[in-house]
Amino acid sequence: MKETKESKVKTFFFCLWVIIAVLLIQSAVSVIGILPKAVQLVLETGGTGDEFIQKYQEYATSGNVLMILQFAAEIVCIIAVGIWYYLGYVKKDKQNGTYKPIGEKINVLKDTGFIVCGCLAAWSLAVILSIIVSTLMPKTASSVNETLNLVTGGGTQWLGIVTTVVLAPICEELTVRGIILQRSKRAFGVIGCIVISAVMFGIFHMNPIQAVYVLPMGLFWGFVGYKKNSVIPCVFCHMLNNALGIFMPVFVSPVILFIVFGVLTAVIGMKTGYFTDDDTSDDSADTVEEA
Repeated sequence: MKETKESKVKTFFFCLWVIIAVLLIQSAVSVIGILPKAVQLVLETGGTGDEFIQKYQEYATSGNVLMILQFAAEIVCIIAVGIWYYLGYVKKDKQNGTYKPIGEKINVLKDTGFIVCGCLAAWSLAVILSIIVSTLMPKTASSVNETLNLVTGGGTQWLGIVTTVVLAPICEELTVRGIILQRSKRAFGVIGCIVISAVMFGIFHMNPIQAVYVLPMGLFWGFVGYKKNSVIPCVFCHMLNNALGIFMPVFVSPVILFIVFGVLTAVIGMKTGYFTDDDTSDDSADTVEEA
């Protein structure tokens, strides 16, 4: 019993360390990216006084600069985490002869309806939670929205869309439903690893507003990732969710959307066997090249 408990504790802190490591990589890319301009401003102003502070703040908080830095940070993190995930899990599965390609894990007709309806239900619930938390914490919500608008609203429109809808989902899913889910399921089993990956996903966003409303999405994506033992469906879910946030204003009450798609998800899941115990979680992880 003692060894199992220690294993769980070590696994939890490993997962937390993974999140910290990725955040540090993103921060390092931002620092390196902004350093040349900071040096230029130091040479121009002497590096002291209000003039330097004002010019540096204007540059560092520019929407264009923030978007470019975020774009670069996501690419660097995808490379770093992708290599980590491949060497740590995929390569080992191939060596052990337990690797299965994505085509053998996914049935397009059976899985698409469940995944899409589940994503819409989780997205609707996230909208509801976002409204509730924003009402309870209006100042924090306003600060978070301003920050998000600075990052996603700056730069060219296509760069913002690519970063938000494509790069960020790949980076975050390789980290959370890739490395963290694969590692934690060895110590915690199905419920524990799904919950831990969702909690770590909330921590990843570094603010209390998003940490709350991303939980339902994290739980559903973790469930899909566990059942399919693949990061690829999770990347698809994340991309769909972020696209909905950009392109789909809520014309219908999110409560109605949640009820409708929640029921559809439950019905499809029961009919297709998503909620039955099977051995899919023992299959190997997907390759990063496919992601």
